[in-house]
Amino acid sequence: MSLRSSVSSSSAPSSSSSLLDVHGWDAGWAEAFAPYAAQGLLPGRVVRVDRGQCDVATPEGIVRADTAFVTPHDPLRVVCTGDWAAVDPEGVSDPRYVRTLLPRRTAFARSTSSSRSEGQILAANVDHAVITVSLAVELDLGRIERFLALAWESASNTQQSSPAQM
Repeated sequence: MSLRSSVSSSSAPSSSSSLLDVHGWDAGWAEAFAPYAAQGLLPGRVVRVDRGQCDVATPEGIVRADTAFVTPHDPLRVVCTGDWAAVDPEGVSDPRYVRTLLPRRTAFARSTSSSRSEGQILAANVDHAVITVSLAVELDLGRIERFLALAWESASNTQQSSPAQM
């Protein structure tokens, strides 16, 4: 299935049927993206990242793009799932490239398990976090506390639910 919408040079898609709307596109993202739309780039949401490549949901559908131009040395600034990006339109380059990332509203990050003191980005631009655990084993309150702290630090909205609410 292919969802399409048009992108004008002055603004990003605003149609409610747009693939981007499904991924959280709003007026704030459209405003932040406007300078890149004027350059002919496509807006997109990163839905998967692996080894210097990423899958990006765009008005043209899911496209594969290289991250070489936006790969910093800071592990907290690498491309991650949830980022909003400006991507080459079809036919401009092969492979397509992510040309820039829009500023993140939120970021799930954790400390790396190595002895170095650096972080690792897990996801970006998360609006809501739901923490669930199995009730088949003894409840680990320390683990839940770590998950809550991670969600709180990401600046996303969190909601605690009891089993009766699920």
